[in-house]
Amino acid sequence: MKRICYAFFLFVFFVSAASAKTWTINFGGALGNVYSPSSLDNVTVGDTITWVGSFSFHPLTLTQSPSGAATFAHHNTGNSFSYVVTAPGSYSYQCDVHFSFGMTGTFTAAASGVDQPVEMQMMMDPSYPNPAMHESMVHFELTNPGHVILRVFDATGKLVLTPADDDMEPGFHMVTIDTKQLAAGSYQYVLQQGNAVLRREMIVVK
Repeated sequence: MKRICYAFFLFVFFVSAASAKTWTINFGGALGNVYSPSSLDNVTVGDTITWVGSFSFHPLTLTQSPSGAATFAHHNTGNSFSYVVTAPGSYSYQCDVHFSFGMTGTFTAAASGVDQPVEMQMMMDPSYPNPAMHESMVHFELTNPGHVILRVFDATGKLVLTPADDDMEPGFHMVTIDTKQLAAGSYQYVLQQGNAVLRREMIVVK
């Protein structure tokens, strides 16, 4: 694969040997005006929080988040919403309609690498072109084999695309992000291998 002529950025992570997790929080329906579970204490950076229920009846807002974390407000469409944790600290969220009835929740995220530190290295170019109209290419290099996920999030922190979710070998890789289906605006693309996370900003124009 041809290596494009951009400066590489080397990121060295000391991360947990365990893989990133997905946590599911259910609400509404037979549960009523509550989140289940309403609190999580074992979340780490790189994990995904997924809320499942009817957001038209229970619009969701992140009311507290640590510095550097993506935020979202009044998410009121669909029945599933995923949020990747990118900063350690305390998070709080609520149903904008039923928060006064106690429909609130919290989770606390720890930094990656608190147990069994191992070294992982990844390098990633800025996407090209950026700004992008129809598509944008992401080039990256892996030092170690492993499962790699590339996700794209909008400015509210909502997951909008997953261009890659595969086992990959060491070496250079290229993934194309199809931006034709995205509205104009600012997005973040997040590359994850295990608990190591790289993130960049991408602009989509129409």
